[in-house]
Amino acid sequence: MKILRKPTFEEKNHSKGGGIPVLKTIWEMFDLSLLFSQLGYQKHSGLSVWQLAFAYICGLIDNAGSTNQIANFLKETPVLKQLLSGKVVTQCAFSRFLSKPFQWLQFSLGRLDRFQSKPESRLQDGDIIALDDTKIEHPHGKKLPFLCWLFDSSDKRHIWCMNLISTLAVLQNGLEYPMLWRFWVKTDQKNEKQTKLELNKCCWIFEASTRRKSGLPWIVGFCAKTSLSG
Repeated sequence: MKILRKPTFEEKNHSKGGGIPVLKTIWEMFDLSLLFSQLGYQKHSGLSVWQLAFAYICGLIDNAGSTNQIANFLKETPVLKQLLSGKVVTQCAFSRFLSKPFQWLQFSLGRLDRFQSKPESRLQDGDIIALDDTKIEHPHGKKLPFLCWLFDSSDKRHIWCMNLISTLAVLQNGLEYPMLWRFWVKTDQKNEKQTKLELNKCCWIFEASTRRKSGLPWIVGFCAKTSLSG
């Protein structure tokens, strides 16, 4: 009589970036590389702009916390070396790429338009758009215009941070994806001060404009994740 035993699994070595081919498939499904070209973004630092953007996103998913760490991640990831045709992307190349005034808002609107073209990611009646108010601590940036002192209710302390106001699509099929965002800027001038809800209103205006142009319906769901009082 044979005795059932606990199965043994062979441990195999695997390289970094095992999920990158899946991410690349999703990227191609929405044709985001073409979107960069349509907005006039061709080359930067000897590489296609979409390659830099894709590599940067892969680094963020790997939890790399800086452009230097992302550059090191690319050197250690064979699949990205293949994608970049063996070219080395330095920390300086990423920094120049991110500081260049690209039309990121127009890219985001184009990305949303592509999401609405697929039944799996299309917003439909009953889906939810969540509003999120996130404080991101940035203790070493002293001259960035959108940093300020704010009280973090979770840590019960004041922090030097950026205040990111964002919208997130939450679909009934379980899919979630970011939509648009704004930085909330602290000011003492009442005529210049915008509340966080007003910033989100700007996002809604852009999103509504996109839907009208593409003939997409509006959605009825709404959820505020945190307090958005100005």
